[in-house]
Amino acid sequence: MGKDIISLILLKEGEEGIIHSVSGGLGLIGRLASMGITSGMRVKVVRNISGPLIITTNGTRIAIGRGQANKIVIRRLTAGRGKAEQV
Repeated sequence: MGKDIISLILLKEGEEGIIHSVSGGLGLIGRLASMGITSGMRVKVVRNISGPLIITTNGTRIAIGRGQANKIVIRRLTAGRGKAEQV
């Protein structure tokens, strides 16, 4: 995987990405799709400590187990930190 194509579990709190693919079976893909987690969706990590990851997508918070999050491949978005820090 490239530098910007990583597993969702590797994103830090506050980082965002676009879902690239899901490397799981039909059950996992269907479960994630029912929660609105599909290719092309933008996600932001709210919490990534121990336990499940908490992400937001389309204004909804979703808790995802670490095993499932490891199977979600995302393209990391570069944050415009300079502007955010100046506000």
